[in-house]
Amino acid sequence: MNISFIVGLVAGVALVVYGIATSGSSLSQVTQSFIDFSSMYITFGGAFAATIMSVPVKYLKDVPKNLKVLMKKEKINLNEYIDTIEELAKEARLKGLLVLEEKVNAMDLQDEFLKYCVMLIVDAIEPTKVRAQIENEIDCIEARHASAWKVFDTLGSFGPAFGMLGTLIGLINMLANMDTSNGADALGKGMSTALVTTFYGSALTNMFCVPISNRLKAKHDEEMIAKELIMEGVLSIQSGENPKYIREKLNSYITYEERGSAAQADSEEGGTKKKSKRGKSRKSEANA
Repeated sequence: MNISFIVGLVAGVALVVYGIATSGSSLSQVTQSFIDFSSMYITFGGAFAATIMSVPVKYLKDVPKNLKVLMKKEKINLNEYIDTIEELAKEARLKGLLVLEEKVNAMDLQDEFLKYCVMLIVDAIEPTKVRAQIENEIDCIEARHASAWKVFDTLGSFGPAFGMLGTLIGLINMLANMDTSNGADALGKGMSTALVTTFYGSALTNMFCVPISNRLKAKHDEEMIAKELIMEGVLSIQSGENPKYIREKLNSYITYEERGSAAQADSEEGGTKKKSKRGKSRKSEANA
């Protein structure tokens, strides 16, 4: 689960509620001032209705799925992609591109995009056509991802607008029904009720829609970097480049710290293998 998103959401709501509760008024006054169902209908209902009018139904159906993706804590490990591509490059350099189909199936890769790209070069398609096809695939993925945050961007843009609309409605009703005998008391109470819709609209946009949209965009950017890395790696394999050079080229997509940690892990793994080999050789000598 994505803990940072949950913590931020809960903390944001809790701090706003705490600020309202400690504003100096009694609990009954706070409840009466900030909970108004008519304002909720205008702000939330109007914003949702306008969003439904603005985006295709398919985008709305995908909202639960996108929220589920948002809640998952899945960090893309670019080092794993680099290791896989380097391994495929070594195999292709020794046995040719055709062996990659069998190699990919044997490795049981979870990334369908990587499988797709490898199969393109196995089919002996020209490098320029392979690049064009992969770029087209990436563009289509970007378009599908954009629909995920478009719903929240649209809903967020309507929140303040309908909040202001509710405020105007409240002001009109207040001025039309203002009793001059009550004076400033009636004016203050009516103004307070009218401004609640603006608060609802601002809260909807800044506490929910904008953070969700930004998080979806961040996940999209992270995935696009992985897609570009895969494309460059696969095209390098097709060109017959040295596996070590391919690794160095793809290392530009990760930080120096990540490169260092990957190198350290490889060295530790290599040291373990050497120790196991030495142990086996000593046992064989002892048995002899």
